[in-house]
Order: sequence, then C-alpha cells, then structure tokens
Amino acid sequence: MKITSKFMPSLFVQIYSLFLISMVLNAMIAYYSSVASLKQNEESIITQVALLAQQSMIEFINGNKTLVESFVKYYGFSRVEKMEADAHIVYGYGNDLTLIKIFRFQENYGFMLEYSGDTYIAQKDFSKEFISNDANLWIFLDFFVLILTFAIILAILHPMKILRFSLEEFTKGNYNIKIPIPKEPQLALLAKSFNAMTTKISKLLTTREFILRNIGHELKTPLSKAKLALELMPPNTQKPIVSKCIRNLDNLTSQILTFERIQEGRDLLDKKDFFVETLILRALETSFLQEEDLNLEISKNFKIYGDLDFLAIALRNLIENAKKYRSGGKIGIIAKESEGGFVLAVSNQGERLQKDMQEYFEPFYRDKNHELIAGYGLGLSIVRGILELHNMQLMYEYQDHKHIFYFLIHK
Repeated sequence: MKITSKFMPSLFVQIYSLFLISMVLNAMIAYYSSVASLKQNEESIITQVALLAQQSMIEFINGNKTLVESFVKYYGFSRVEKMEADAHIVYGYGNDLTLIKIFRFQENYGFMLEYSGDTYIAQKDFSKEFISNDANLWIFLDFFVLILTFAIILAILHPMKILRFSLEEFTKGNYNIKIPIPKEPQLALLAKSFNAMTTKISKLLTTREFILRNIGHELKTPLSKAKLALELMPPNTQKPIVSKCIRNLDNLTSQILTFERIQEGRDLLDKKDFFVETLILRALETSFLQEEDLNLEISKNFKIYGDLDFLAIALRNLIENAKKYRSGGKIGIIAKESEGGFVLAVSNQGERLQKDMQEYFEPFYRDKNHELIAGYGLGLSIVRGILELHNMQLMYEYQDHKHIFYFLIHK
C-alpha cells in the first residue's frame, strides 16, 4: 500500500508568486529597455560629435579658430588642453595632414583635431542626455500600477482568507463562528450563506449531541433494572427472547455512549506505548471469535502510541463487522510494516458493496441488503472517529472477493 499526496500551493501563495514573477519580469524589461535606450542615445551623441568635428575641421584647416570656438560654444562644448589618459577612442580617421578622433571619457564625449602639428580638443558632458525622464516616468508608472493591482487583488480576496480561516475553525468544532459581512455584493452573499449554514449546523449538532447524551445515560438505569428482573424471572419460553432484546438494547446504548464520547475530542484519551499484539489480544477478549474462524498473522509486532481501550473498541468493531457480514471462510487479522508506516488489517469474504464507502461511515447508515443482519450503523463511524483522534487513517479495499479494512499508522 502506497501513500501518495499532491501538493498544491494556496491561492495567496500563487498570487504572491505571480506578483514576484511580474516584478522580476518588469525589472528585466526595464533594464534591457534602458540598455537599448542608452545604446541608442550613445550612437546619436557620437553622430552629433562627429558632425561637429567635421565642420570644425574645415574651419580649422582654413585657420578660422575663432569660428571653431563659436561652433564649440554654440553646441555646449568646452575646449580642453589635453585628452584624459583613460579616455576611450571611439574611432578616428584622417591622413598624413589631418586627423580626427572621437573619444569618450566617463559621460564626456569630445573630439580632437590635428592639422599640420596643431591640435584642438573639445568635449561636452552628456550625462543629461542619458537620462530619459519620459522613459523613467513610464517605468515608474508601470511598477506603481503593478503594485496597486496586487494590493487591490489582496483587498478583494481578504474576505476569502477570512472564510478559509472560519472554515478551518468550524472543522475544529467551533460551530458558533461567524464571518463579518464585506461590502462586495457577491462576497457578502457568500458570507451570509456561510453564517446561516453555521447557525443551522450548530443547532443540529447541539440537538443531536443532547439527544445522544441523554438517551445513552437515561437508558442505562432501566436496562440494569430489566437485567435484574430477567434474572429473577422463572424459566419460560419468552425469557430467551427478552434476554436477546435487552442485550441488543444494551449494546446499542453502549455504542451511543462511545460515539458521544468520541465527539468530545482528544482530551479523554489516555495515551501510552503498547505493542500491536497487545491491542489484538485486548480486542479478541470480548469478540467471542472462535479460533477456527480466525487467521492471525503478525509479521511485525510494532509499537503504537495511543489509548489502548479506545483502539481496542475500534478493532473489535471491525472484527464484529467481519463476523456479521462474511459470506464464508476465516476472518483475517494482519499486522505488518508498509511503505511509510504500519498496517493493522481485518478482512472477510463477501460480496462487493453496492454504495460508495463514504456512505457506510455515516452514523446509523444501513445498507438495504443488510437489514436482516443485527446492527445499528454506528460501528464504522466509531472506528473512524477513534482513529481520527489518534491521527490515524481508516482505509478500505476490496480484493479477491474480500473486504479489507485497515488502520494506517504513520511512523
């Protein structure tokens, strides 16, 4: 038997993940857009510097240095005595008489003119050219809209988070929990429906618990008196019938009280360590199962941490069900180690069930095919309730014409 589970992150985790992915993608797009924009700006700047250098070279050759100075000042350049040692030559061209070099130093771009041993160098700070206010504004707006959208989505889904928390509390037994009514119409309708549901279910569960508790306790006293009166009754033909009726009623009362105690929760458990062999022997003590009807196989005598008395009730109920509903053969009890845990199984031969197994776990449910067999439909509900209190699982399989119920105990 293999235990499998699928992990699905919560809706809020998915939203946070999508937001982070969106932020990363936006940052990457902004970065590459900025790089492309910077490259484009640089090419435009180099083109401007080259054109100015060509115009200045013509006047420089003609000896019009004053006109060159006016060109340089008009376009925001300033003359320097020499080029920085760390300056990068973007490109240069010329011949033996003339030479033009375009250079870059940090965010300064400039040109150097050489003619007949005479040199003229000018440069300009283009740092403002690399800052595109429009582009930065759009990037800022993009991030702002993304964050705003994320905040709005979280605000819209906040009532869903409250609903999830309320459902978790409801499953823990807090039946009186209520959800604040949000302003959004659809979520308000959902919250009102949830509040109405919890109110109705709370009343039903309270009524059921009250009835079960009082029926169980109130029947004990008259049953005890009936048993005493039966013992004092002289022998007659009706005595066995009355005895059977009293025994069945006593059994039903005990099951109701056990079921009611399970609903109280984990506080009533007296947990301790014991071996599975001890649990099986305790259950068999009161099951009155004949040795020839039993096939016992303990391949692994593993330890269990739990309430021995309650787990014995659960195992005994499975054994009693196997006795009542078997079509032949022996009842099998197997204790073994499985992948991911330990298994304690009870099996019996029988026809395949006609309904979904979950229906048989409901209290007082009886299959129409089993109406002639004594029982009250509480056995499997009690078994599942006891195992849930121990964080164990009740599993069912139908293989080779056999019903197999087993405790799945995690390591």
